[in-house]
Amino acid sequence: MAEDRSKPDEIDTMTDRIIALIPARMESSRLPGKPLLDICGLPMIVHVARRAMLSPRIDQVVVCTDSIEILLACERYGIGVCLTRQSHVNGTERIAEASETLGLDEADIIIDVQGDEPFVQPSYIEQVADFVANSAYRCVVPYQLMDEYDNINRVKIVASGDRVIYFSRSDIPCHFGAVRQPLKKHLSVIGFRLTGLRAFAASKPTALENIERIELMRLIELGEPVGTFPQEGASLSVDTPEDYRLACRMMERDPLFKENFVYEVPA
Repeated sequence: MAEDRSKPDEIDTMTDRIIALIPARMESSRLPGKPLLDICGLPMIVHVARRAMLSPRIDQVVVCTDSIEILLACERYGIGVCLTRQSHVNGTERIAEASETLGLDEADIIIDVQGDEPFVQPSYIEQVADFVANSAYRCVVPYQLMDEYDNINRVKIVASGDRVIYFSRSDIPCHFGAVRQPLKKHLSVIGFRLTGLRAFAASKPTALENIERIELMRLIELGEPVGTFPQEGASLSVDTPEDYRLACRMMERDPLFKENFVYEVPA
């Protein structure tokens, strides 16, 4: 019988560090080279990393990549980088390697912040870390409600209570014969314990993971409990050229960017 990790007796959060790992690669099939696409004068990966660095509660922010171009861009802006192998099939495998290279501890809370989330809020990362710290889930994926339908680029969550049952690119659950209800959009700020990352990396891709092209289906198929919770706010994952054009328009009036992110470009 699988161990029930969702209801711990007692969680000690005093020693937990929060480590933000940002996977990034240049070979996106839908938008090649997107980590270095310019958004209001800065590469997208710099927007993501600098937003994470705004939180005083985050102990370390590291971009994890196999690209020398991304490494050089991050170094130019003073952002930590960990070079990883080119053989990884997804970002979770990439940050699993980086977590070992960086010598992270099992007490650490690892937050996978996707490199195509240029509007990520520091509070999102902190909320995920708090949920991980106060549960026994080794992987936690928050969701935001949305009414954007028929978009396979947005991953949806089906949950029972605070536990994920399934991920899909389809609009699920299906409200058969009823008015459509808001969907639960998978937010690309994912919490892990090191043991959860190791369990993921120790397995080969699974059948449903390959069908849906959603990497965390691997944990569902392995029988690993995955937690979730509602997160207020809005986000935009840049997956397509249309998303990129929208992100450029949105960034021009983004409060966090205007208050904190008008950087001098290094010489």
